[in-house]
Amino acid sequence: MSGHGHSHGCGCKGEHEPAERGVEYGLYQRIDIEKLQCLNESRDGDGKLVFKPWDQRTDREKFVESDADEELLFNIPFTGSVKLKGIIIAGEDDESHPAEMRLYKNIPHMSFDDTGREPEQAFRLNRDPLAELEYPTKIARFSNVQHLSIHLSRNFGSESTRVYYIGLRGEFTEAYRHEVTISSVPLQCMCGNNMSVPLLAEAVTVSGTEKETAAVIFLHGLGDTGHGWADAMTSIRLPYVKYICPNAPRIPVTLNMKMTMPSWFDLMGLSPDSPEDEPGIKRASENIKAIIDHEAKNGIPANRVLLGGFSQGGALSLYTALTCPQQLAGVVALSCWLPLHKSFPEAASGSGNREMPILQCHGEMDPMIPVQFGALTSEKLKTIVSPQKVTFRTYPGLMHSSCPQEMSAVKEFIEKQLPRI
Repeated sequence: MSGHGHSHGCGCKGEHEPAERGVEYGLYQRIDIEKLQCLNESRDGDGKLVFKPWDQRTDREKFVESDADEELLFNIPFTGSVKLKGIIIAGEDDESHPAEMRLYKNIPHMSFDDTGREPEQAFRLNRDPLAELEYPTKIARFSNVQHLSIHLSRNFGSESTRVYYIGLRGEFTEAYRHEVTISSVPLQCMCGNNMSVPLLAEAVTVSGTEKETAAVIFLHGLGDTGHGWADAMTSIRLPYVKYICPNAPRIPVTLNMKMTMPSWFDLMGLSPDSPEDEPGIKRASENIKAIIDHEAKNGIPANRVLLGGFSQGGALSLYTALTCPQQLAGVVALSCWLPLHKSFPEAASGSGNREMPILQCHGEMDPMIPVQFGALTSEKLKTIVSPQKVTFRTYPGLMHSSCPQEMSAVKEFIEKQLPRI
């Protein structure tokens, strides 16, 4: 790939005072550490230990060592957008020290199979036991990083590679919505018997500030929780609307090497032709329909319920609404696709939602679910519901996340489909 280069040389010794460098190397605090992955680590979880404060960079008690061979691959998600300026890699002063580093950006869930592609930048490394050498990145290539992958491809001749410290220097910009956010919204207790609806038992609910006459059920994406979107719903809330953000069950996910994480159904891939977990999708859909039924029993009819979701949650919202016999108020589908798309329009034959409004939004720079996939979904939706009911909006520069302009459109759509009564 043209324009992607390698950097050779020994790195640069820092000219700043240690205290100042400690502040500069504070990006470890902006890593979504629970989601950080280190592939081929000899002991589970050790890869997280090397992202630590500057004053602990020479600590020899916390380290990661490779297992089957000399390679290590770090998948590092940030809680916002990073402009990456430099990296320090510290290891042992022997043959186990990494000798080459390859950097990739915005490729979540990268595996060793993906390391054959051209990196954004690559470096030959020198032994640096004292964490003194910085490898400067080409900032133009690393100015909008939500996810960084570091491939340590070889060392100086040892059977295994050992790393004590990885320091990241750069600038951080808060994301409008984090993939995982601890919400300040209290868990509300809802009337009715929630125990009969498993997803409601632990759902995060943002209650209305007046009599609730409508409800939005919003489903999070893979690996997230309901808390992640409760904050976003609070920021656009309408006083008469209840916002319900359920938590997906934790299951092994094929796409992520069978790691157990919150997921509405199993995912085998993210392309239109990937195999799909049909039983899991249908089971998850029935669980969402149970919430709709529960709300109806407690005074909010189905036609005053709007479904929404992001990524995998948006996909489940679309499938659920299009196969739901009750008429719903609408669907908000963010950065997602239609599951089991080949089963439509036949799968919607018993649906009460042929005239249901759909707001579909997608980032034009989405690296996980390309905007072209969103466009194909939009065209498919127009064969299932009345074409004029489908609105597809794209956002330049937006990756696999949300933004204030998109959330403004969501609020406007909710207000239109769920007017005050």
